[in-house]
Amino acid sequence: MKNKSFKKIGFMFGLLVLLSFGLLHSNASAASVGDQLTSPEKGWTRYDDLDPMVKFEGSWFTDTAALNFKGTQQYTKTGTYSFKFTGSAFRLIASSYKAHESTSVEVTTDGVAEIYSGVKKNDNRQVILYEKLNLPYGEHTVIVKNLLTAKNVTIDAIDLNIQKPSYPINLVASAGDSQVLLNWNQIKNAESYTVRFGTESGKYTETVAANKDEYGNLVIPGLTNGTTYYFVVTAIVNGIEFQPSNEASATPQGNVTEPEQPSDNRAILVVTMTTGLEKEYDLSMQEVNSFIDWYETKQAGSGKASYAIDKHDNNKGPFKSRKDYVLIDRILTFEVSEY
Repeated sequence: MKNKSFKKIGFMFGLLVLLSFGLLHSNASAASVGDQLTSPEKGWTRYDDLDPMVKFEGSWFTDTAALNFKGTQQYTKTGTYSFKFTGSAFRLIASSYKAHESTSVEVTTDGVAEIYSGVKKNDNRQVILYEKLNLPYGEHTVIVKNLLTAKNVTIDAIDLNIQKPSYPINLVASAGDSQVLLNWNQIKNAESYTVRFGTESGKYTETVAANKDEYGNLVIPGLTNGTTYYFVVTAIVNGIEFQPSNEASATPQGNVTEPEQPSDNRAILVVTMTTGLEKEYDLSMQEVNSFIDWYETKQAGSGKASYAIDKHDNNKGPFKSRKDYVLIDRILTFEVSEY
């Protein structure tokens, strides 16, 4: 019995060691400065040393080798190179050989200078010599020059992270009469928003600018009743327009002839909003049941995000009718008192 227990413990220990090794190995997969990187990582794009975006000044020479990216790299003792890009990070890729590479290379990013060494832990080609991460998304200017002119500064390729970051914008569209009400969550530091819409999904022919305070109740008027419209919104932060939100749709509807209200089977519907505000409506039980059906259907994951409640006797003003559009995610609870 003791031998069997020992074997079981030994097996479990070995399994834990293997799992731990696997986890450690998976966590160490991201490349860092000094590593050889023969292709760009996910989210990055590689540009060759001969790409037109790279500008060379001074005397440069070409090194041809099969292990270089696309077969070539450029080197110099006294020249400089520069490039501009729109994104949030960059990496400088080149060979690293103790016998040839400078240990003092100046990289100036948007006017701020740093020093890197072209000599890394192992002699190799397509090595990450320098990287600059977490830059604010936008246009950046990079200038590279050698400070130790007895050795070379070399460039084989440049990896850029040029993907626009996205913000979690939860866009909701609610239909009205010849208009649509748009709601989305506030984006921190947004200077403004841009709304695009059209009558085909994914095709937006109209554009509306919205200020930073209109995220909660922007009305798009002048729409055609019975036509479905599709909307997206983007946030503008630091002058950059970021990736669009989810697509939301709504179909404006005209006023419907108000049905004759029965004299009995009525109820008071009290809807409590997430803000604590209570909305009270005197409705027929048919209207109350329609509201409950909508609420339960939406809670189950289908149906429209908003519901129109007719205000009836609270129709104050020169209007044919007035309706309250309540959003499913703004309702905390509701109460029905039949009379």
